[in-house]
Amino acid sequence: MFPLLVALAASLAATTSWSQEILRVRLDKPIHPLTAEYVVQAIGTANRQGAALILLQIDTPGGYVTSVEKIQRAILESKIPVVAYIAPAGARAASGGAFVALACDAIAMAPGTSIGSAHPVSGLPIPLPTQPPAGVPGQQGKDNPAQAKEAEVGMEKMVNDLSAHMRSIAANRGRNPELAEKMVRESISLTEQEALKGNVIEVVAKNEGEVLEFVRMHPLKRFDGREEQVRLPAGVIPRDIPMTARQRFLCALADPSLAYVLFLLGVLGLFVEFKAPGLIFPGIIGGIFLLLYLMSIPLLPVNVVGLLLILLGLVFFILEVKVVSYGMLSIGGLVSLVIGSLILYSDAPVPELRLSLFVVLPVAIAFAAILVFLLTLAARAFREPVATGDEALVGQECQVRVAIEPPKEGKVILMGEYWNAISDRPLAVGRKVKVAKRHGMVLTVEPLEEGGS
Repeated sequence: MFPLLVALAASLAATTSWSQEILRVRLDKPIHPLTAEYVVQAIGTANRQGAALILLQIDTPGGYVTSVEKIQRAILESKIPVVAYIAPAGARAASGGAFVALACDAIAMAPGTSIGSAHPVSGLPIPLPTQPPAGVPGQQGKDNPAQAKEAEVGMEKMVNDLSAHMRSIAANRGRNPELAEKMVRESISLTEQEALKGNVIEVVAKNEGEVLEFVRMHPLKRFDGREEQVRLPAGVIPRDIPMTARQRFLCALADPSLAYVLFLLGVLGLFVEFKAPGLIFPGIIGGIFLLLYLMSIPLLPVNVVGLLLILLGLVFFILEVKVVSYGMLSIGGLVSLVIGSLILYSDAPVPELRLSLFVVLPVAIAFAAILVFLLTLAARAFREPVATGDEALVGQECQVRVAIEPPKEGKVILMGEYWNAISDRPLAVGRKVKVAKRHGMVLTVEPLEEGGS
């Protein structure tokens, strides 16, 4: 009986200690399906383990609306309080990050951080301007007013929807709904002091210790309206919930610069393999790189027009070797490749998920130079005469080693090898001859003009 009581007491002690644990989730990347999957799974894990608090550390430029909504839903449905901490200094909860932060039970900001700029970005492949440029009233959208009007109405509907959503979240959390709405409509961004003064956040904290002290001293208002006092032991240290190996690997592929380089290297590897079958290695590497690029497509918004422009550039480079264009096709291919690369991820909601000109230009130039060089080598090899089979032997000079007495065969040495040889005239040992024909393993030779029999 006594051992049973001891085991029960130990079990209860372990449960109490486990329930006082604080789990940290880091949202420090653009918000896309993979980061949303990580945060949602981490919140679910914390709820299953019965942690006392979830500390969501935020430093993100934002991301896709659908991914943001998944994270918001997980936060609002969490039985465990979720506290957002925008940190370290210089961090931001911009765009979708502001939506995520406002959904939390409490928001803390480190000095030198910001929150806001939540105006949505158009998801059209080529964003349509809805306002005329300064000094030129009525010019933009003039060529296609119906399309421009449709884009404007679509954007207005999106802004109205997100504004109402932001107001609702802020009001239910007891925060300033007017400032929250301005983050969407006017794209305002607030410093930590402005956010605190405007009742958008609860506390400015220099470190996690100050955040946890605030949680100990103040009850948290849950989304259903009730207040909950979280009891945290002194000296408790938050424990990270890391990404899985799969999530870390796919997050690396979600880098647009890496995905772009993988795509070009994959195309180059397969091209080399097709031009020189049997090398094997370029084909293997090219195939792997292209498959890795395909894995990044669900995470990055590929613009079809950009992809077609890149392929058109490759066609121009191939034609340059076959058509005399005095470099015009190469220039067209490079321009097409650069423009296609710049708009390849133009649909991304944040700049961090788009390709920069400083990445595209050197990579495109290097790729074009390598491709043209390989194509030139291939063209030269194609124009050279065949250097194998009978054609490689006819016309070669050799020397008689065993006298040829027609119709008997003799022997000649050719390229370090002995061959049976015949001729229509006698040829003495040491005579220099040249190959006229080949019949299997027998050569027909004839004397060089400068010698006699």
